[in-house]
Amino acid sequence: MNKVKVNYILDAVIGVAFILSSVTGIAFLFMGSGGYQGGRNPGFATALWGIPREAWSDLHLWTSFIMIAGTLAHLLLHWEWVVCVTKQFLQVRKAVNAEEVCAV
Repeated sequence: MNKVKVNYILDAVIGVAFILSSVTGIAFLFMGSGGYQGGRNPGFATALWGIPREAWSDLHLWTSFIMIAGTLAHLLLHWEWVVCVTKQFLQVRKAVNAEEVCAV
């Protein structure tokens, strides 16, 4: 598989994981906080849209892990570019030759 396809698939996985992690995080906003407290907390929901809070929590945790792993893999795939751009930023006063320009 060529690098473009790998980048595309990896970016798609990161994007889907980000969306799912965001949606589950927002779901927790609507389910309230403070714990169940033996039923004394009326703002605490044990389910949202028929999905139990534990399932939301598991989905949030695992999609966040996938997003973190994907981001690290993305950084590793682009490591040469990161190093090249960092060198350019650190060498502000030196003239940049055509050979030193980072490939996109």
